[in-house]
Amino acid sequence: MSEKLIIAIETSGRVGSAAIGRGNELISEISFSGFMKHSAELFTVLERLLHRANATADAIEEVYITAGPGSFTGLRIAATAAKMFYFTQRAQIIAADSMAVIAESASEYAADTGGTVDCIATILDAKKDLFYAAVFDRIDGHWQRCLDTDIFTAKQLLNWLEINKKKNVGLLGEGLVYYAEKFKAPFTHLLDESCWLATAAGLFQVGQRMTAEKQFADPLALTPKYIRGPDAAVKRPRQKS
Repeated sequence: MSEKLIIAIETSGRVGSAAIGRGNELISEISFSGFMKHSAELFTVLERLLHRANATADAIEEVYITAGPGSFTGLRIAATAAKMFYFTQRAQIIAADSMAVIAESASEYAADTGGTVDCIATILDAKKDLFYAAVFDRIDGHWQRCLDTDIFTAKQLLNWLEINKKKNVGLLGEGLVYYAEKFKAPFTHLLDESCWLATAAGLFQVGQRMTAEKQFADPLALTPKYIRGPDAAVKRPRQKS
């Protein structure tokens, strides 16, 4: 019982989830019952998780949250909960990038299906035919980012993938729900829709790596990265030299 008790709160997308772990062991994960149930179910779910871990809230020493990009309401709920644990008991906060958390779902997909995924692109809708996207290569069992999270058009992202000779690119993320056709190319394929969402279990894995590198957030300066409106600026991906 000497290892840290950790909660992970994933509320960046339409379906949220939370998980609890001790040290580097994930004990339990619970998904919310439906779309945008974050505020209605978060604290009930946390109570259930604490019960499963045979622990109380005052034992929580670290809180992992997904800090965006993502849903305005969902991200605010997670950030508020994390700050509450900081101010009441000085729990340390990990604020993970949504794309890194979504990428972990590709690992689960590969484990479940036996498929090999060496490169993935994570995609979220930024409105008005713009998309948040990031690209990862699978290196030494982990996802290593080769294109940073930013706003692109579908054409810009596909051009970058082609110029940088990315092959057999798996696509995932909620940005594909309505716009999957825009990302079709000879070198891309959709992963199963069941792995498009960020999950609290994935957040737990990302948070563990960030904790090892002591990448803790400043609770006073913590501001989630919300999905922007139509005035978002387009970022042109830099090519490899």
